Amino acid sequence: MPSIKKRGQKIILPEFSKEKVKKIWREKFGTQELVTDVTPFKNFVLASVVVNIVIILFIALGQGFLPPEVPLFYGMPEGQMQVSSKWFLLMPSSLALVFIVINLVISSFVKEKDDFLKRVLILGAITMTLFSIVTTVKIFFLVGGI
Repeated sequence: MPSIKKRGQKIILPEFSKEKVKKIWREKFGTQELVTDVTPFKNFVLASVVVNIVIILFIALGQGFLPPEVPLFYGMPEGQMQVSSKWFLLMPSSLALVFIVINLVISSFVKEKDDFLKRVLILGAITMTLFSIVTTVKIFFLVGGI
């Protein structure tokens, strides 16, 4: 068994085989998929995921065009509080992806008859994607050397 030493103590961690983890997952969550045929706005969700990944790749590959610091927090008072490292420009799209996954998980556990809540969760995720894209592209073209 793997173990970790912590200030003179030895903590023993249990080992789990892949089969045991899969069995526990199936018992707790079943074999549900995140995006199914009953997911509202399925095509928009998939498009949002793809667009977020494209924006992340666009910013990661365009790091050479950016200055060392970018005004990511432009809602803050002027000065040093507005700027952050250029790598933080990946944060809005990454958070939008996390938000999409969380909302998909929540909507997959909502009962079938509560379609309104599912739609609100999915539209919230799509809206966050839209806002993150606008923010990221605006900042990139504002300070980028293109």
